[in-house]
Amino acid sequence: MLNIYIVSLKQDIEKRRVISKALENFGLKFSFIDAVYGKELSEDIVSSIRSISTGKVIDRGYALTPGEIGCTLSHLMAYQDILDNDVEWACILEDDAILDEKFKIFINTFQATELNSESLYLLGGQNGLDEVHIIKSIKNIKNVGGQEFSKAIKSEQFIKRTCCYLISSILAENIIKLSQTNFILADDWNYLVKNNVIKKIYLSEFVDHPLDLSKSHLQEERELAASEKYSGHTHGNYSFAVKVKSALNPRLRLLALRFYRYIENKEAI
Repeated sequence: MLNIYIVSLKQDIEKRRVISKALENFGLKFSFIDAVYGKELSEDIVSSIRSISTGKVIDRGYALTPGEIGCTLSHLMAYQDILDNDVEWACILEDDAILDEKFKIFINTFQATELNSESLYLLGGQNGLDEVHIIKSIKNIKNVGGQEFSKAIKSEQFIKRTCCYLISSILAENIIKLSQTNFILADDWNYLVKNNVIKKIYLSEFVDHPLDLSKSHLQEERELAASEKYSGHTHGNYSFAVKVKSALNPRLRLLALRFYRYIENKEAI
């Protein structure tokens, strides 16, 4: 059976209770990864990690928050456990993932025969984000555990969160190796794709993420950091032409990718 890891802070007792009960009711075994609480990290550690951070955090206007650092370190801990225990494939959840019977069936019928060990498989969790910008292939589809996973088409920059995904030991090891010299946000899938760590991303939709983020420590910290911009990075002053270009580019991209899907559909007929 597929190994299940739940990344969770020890003090989030209620979240642990809810997800434990759901998994126990499904008859599924799981292990908790006691997450790193970013606010307990020393300023020296936070500063050291920020100094080697790369990827999307560089351009967003504020530095890594302690919570983001803790979250990323926690997922790296899960990856290390995968390697230490010779786990070929694992399902990683965060404690706010919303599960139903589809998840139970998925775990019980999971087989890795159709999977690529250098690809990432997200079980869902994109609800409430810019889903309209995520273009999925209608031709390149994997059926795993009774669920369809569609290949994302040039959409990595819009795919976020680490609440529910499949990862192989090979991919876990490659991310750990990269993280020894560069610190990459746990959900910076775009950076990992651009640097050929992740070959492809496949998406399904049978696990949800809460739409209400008022109880999210990470989201609260990000919003505060964004408003204060406590890092040394600044957005700069953009000209009117740059603003127009920034507004048009996503629309042109969507048109191009939807045309690509149309061609895929015609070829499939």
